Amino acid sequence: MNEAYLEIVELDNGDIVLRPVNTDENETSEPLAVLTISDDTKAFLQNRYFDLAKCMFHAGIDFVYSEDFREMTDDDQDILDEFESHLDISSTLH
Repeated sequence: MNEAYLEIVELDNGDIVLRPVNTDENETSEPLAVLTISDDTKAFLQNRYFDLAKCMFHAGIDFVYSEDFREMTDDDQDILDEFESHLDISSTLH
């Protein structure tokens, strides 16, 4: 499995994405996941909405490496392989 560092970034359109860190400053990596938080929820959470996004992405990564996720069909294996090509257990989220 490739070792990769991940970042959580808020885009100009307000979406929050989980993506591999790209070492080439002229390119951006394709997001692994995109989270859209409504304006009402952002207003309610104030500056904590980004913390909520980080918790949600962490929970998703934990789930992917859990036994529950491993109980999948052969067709789902391709999806896992693609996801794991971007991740490593030792990956760091910023």
